[in-house]
Amino acid sequence: MKKLVAALALGFCVGATAVAADFTYEKIGAPADAPEAIKAMLYPEGVAVKGPNGQVIAEYWGRQTPFEGQPSSGFGIRYDFIPEGAVIALAHFTEEGSDFREQGIPTGWYTLRYALHPEDGNHMGVAPSRDFSVLTPADKDAEPAKNYDFKGLVELTKQVGNPHPTIERVELPEGDQAPNLWENDYELWVLDLPVAGEVVGIVVHGHSEE
Repeated sequence: MKKLVAALALGFCVGATAVAADFTYEKIGAPADAPEAIKAMLYPEGVAVKGPNGQVIAEYWGRQTPFEGQPSSGFGIRYDFIPEGAVIALAHFTEEGSDFREQGIPTGWYTLRYALHPEDGNHMGVAPSRDFSVLTPADKDAEPAKNYDFKGLVELTKQVGNPHPTIERVELPEGDQAPNLWENDYELWVLDLPVAGEVVGIVVHGHSEE
């Protein structure tokens, strides 16, 4: 995947607003109230995503520190530079939201960790690739620098309180520009976020058809 040399050189401009049809985003400063351990891993500026009414629905900060550990590889994996179970971003839900499966997400701070849905009969055809992220309450994610296997990710995300892992779909970005907010062909709104010198697309609005 192409490096974000040009995008990172331009950096963020706090307070600037961009428009993407019904949804908008605003560049914001550092996450002052987030746990210190995760803050140290992040870019100092983030993105506030606003719904059609102009109200912030969630805020995101991408991981800045390089990944450690073996990157993911194999069929159906688009992000071959990210180790399974690694933190890719921090999210702050300023109002109650819902995940890709329409499960509730209470207000609060969450780590987003890169996950791969299992290669089994229960998950065949659920998405065009295996790439997802799971959410965990940030104050309960005691080792943000650690990469977790699938079982560990499931245990972490259980702390959100949903019967199924709380997930946000990860898509390929629209291009090299980040941040960027766009709607794909499936009417999913995707936030392209800088992550460790690359761009990762996170579905911030829309749900699975199943």
